[in-house]
Amino acid sequence: MLLTLAGFIMNQKSSYSDSVHQGDNVETNIINDPKAIIEAYELGKKQTKKSEKVSNRSKKIKRNSKKIINDNYKTSSKKRINETSFWLLVTVTSLILLLILVGQEYGGLFDNEEAESDESVILSSTADNPDPLSNECVTHEMNLGRHDHSMLSIYINGEERLVPENMGINTDMCNEAGGNMHTVHTHDATGKLHIETEANVDMPLGVFFDIWGVHFNETGIFDYRVSNTHELIMTVDGVVNNEFDEYLLVDGKEIAIIFQSKS
Repeated sequence: MLLTLAGFIMNQKSSYSDSVHQGDNVETNIINDPKAIIEAYELGKKQTKKSEKVSNRSKKIKRNSKKIINDNYKTSSKKRINETSFWLLVTVTSLILLLILVGQEYGGLFDNEEAESDESVILSSTADNPDPLSNECVTHEMNLGRHDHSMLSIYINGEERLVPENMGINTDMCNEAGGNMHTVHTHDATGKLHIETEANVDMPLGVFFDIWGVHFNETGIFDYRVSNTHELIMTVDGVVNNEFDEYLLVDGKEIAIIFQSKS
């Protein structure tokens, strides 16, 4: 501002000097002219304000530009985070679905070989607490109060499991007791059960599995267990029967036990 004032005064002085040379009677010392000084001061103030306005406008533009850059960066960062979260969710969901499919395929399977190879897997068995009828022994020389037959078929995951032949014949228990047959036994692998008792008594199906030494009730058969993915079905002459091991054997009936994946 001082430079502007000085410049204005010098211009005025030059103008007055020219007038003197042209014959005008004007004083050559312009500095003593109060009006000139005031005009120069006012002009300097206006130019200073103008410079300040330009400076403020530049600062405002700079602030706005910085804000736009920051906003764009935040938006870009959020977009990257959202994309990462999306693909992470897709990956986790895919893994969960894969585990579910694997569980449905193999979840209910605990076959004998797997149980023997993994000692940490301990399954409870109905054969650990056998029915007293499974410990009774008979011979053909006895006057039997009951002698009839039922057919038994077993299917595990679509494959037939054969009922062993001579199951319940010449066991250590019955030979020691002086007989040679348990009250329920087989002579071949057709699944034909022979029910022979000294008295005419009811015979639960579970007795045969106790003699066999394997598990069977509504929770499963052998080392296979009912689960969220697998089920156990029993039919008698094609009709579903939910008595399982407690079903009382009847002469001439055909029994089917099916362990399978749930449909």
